[in-house]
Amino acid sequence: MMMKTTTSRLLRFYLLGDLLVILLSLIQGGEWLLNTQIAFVCSLLITLASFRSYHTFVTRRVDAGLIPDDKFDKYYEDDQEEDDEKENVTPRVAKVGFKQSFQNLALSYKSALSLYRILSYGVLFLAVLFLIRHDNLDAIAFFVGLSVVPLSSFLSVLFVKKGLNETNE
Repeated sequence: MMMKTTTSRLLRFYLLGDLLVILLSLIQGGEWLLNTQIAFVCSLLITLASFRSYHTFVTRRVDAGLIPDDKFDKYYEDDQEEDDEKENVTPRVAKVGFKQSFQNLALSYKSALSLYRILSYGVLFLAVLFLIRHDNLDAIAFFVGLSVVPLSSFLSVLFVKKGLNETNE
């Protein structure tokens, strides 16, 4: 349920960002509109494919019991009252070495190389070839269209965080 709420909230931010780009594209001309919208759709496909593959990866690991308990449970604010009797312990930050990084890569290669992600990058590649073939590629417009999804994601995090801070006060 939480994933659907998060996804729908992000999609609203993406569509709002795309609406702003459409308005900019209408001022710039038809070629801009074509480039930004093709790039936006490709960027959105890549993002959704990545989201789906990592969600599937985490769900499978949780179902298999391979995700350990949270080491930092005792440091959360909700447990603060219970921990007042205990002595204050400063958490140690473990450094991640080469071996741990390689193990993480080995475990997550399936999600990094999922069929959905590969196909969505293939669509991006074919879209660029299509625009080049028809002499319609405007690199700046294409980059603007590609940047809508990452910038909207960044801004949504800022707005959601700000909203959470205001409700907590």
